Amino acid sequence: MKKKPGFVLRSVCGEQFLIAEGEENIDFSNLVSLNETSVFLWNAIDEEQEFTVEGLVEILLSEYEVSRDTARKDIEGLCRKMMDAGIIIE
Repeated sequence: MKKKPGFVLRSVCGEQFLIAEGEENIDFSNLVSLNETSVFLWNAIDEEQEFTVEGLVEILLSEYEVSRDTARKDIEGLCRKMMDAGIIIE
């Protein structure tokens, strides 16, 4: 998977959102609000490099005290949500 170019993290009224920039990304029905953990993962992913669910699990486990199974389940859900919104691509 890879970040789709043109999405940036912005703070709006104290909440974090991924916002599309550029004409090709204008679809405000796909705004995604991120919690603190999701922001941490988004910032850990390099736009130029591919990433995997397992790689994100390792990143999450290095920062948070959570079981591997819980981390994997949560990351799979986050990735699915971002893929459905067109924010990450395979």
